[in-house]
Amino acid sequence: MAKQTDQPVITVTSTIMDGTVVRWFESLGAAENMRPALSASRRGVAVHAEFLTDIPVQWVEHATQVHRALAVDPGADASGLATHRRRGLSGPLEEVPRG
Repeated sequence: MAKQTDQPVITVTSTIMDGTVVRWFESLGAAENMRPALSASRRGVAVHAEFLTDIPVQWVEHATQVHRALAVDPGADASGLATHRRRGLSGPLEEVPRG
């Protein structure tokens, strides 16, 4: 059975190799320690959890949609998906203001 979790912490970063990478984390602590459950880029969707069934199905579906969009347009702006971002290159995470 999949874990019951609150809303994921989502970060969006640009990388040299993969371009935009969107990562889903189970908690703020997991995000601070860079332990994503799932990530999506133009190359595909990667599962970082021990079992796929540990990840809510909605997260997998969302990651698949993100991958498809980035595969079509690697330069697509995915920043609107982020719930959190790093302050500086390796600073603490801060919540992205909404509205």
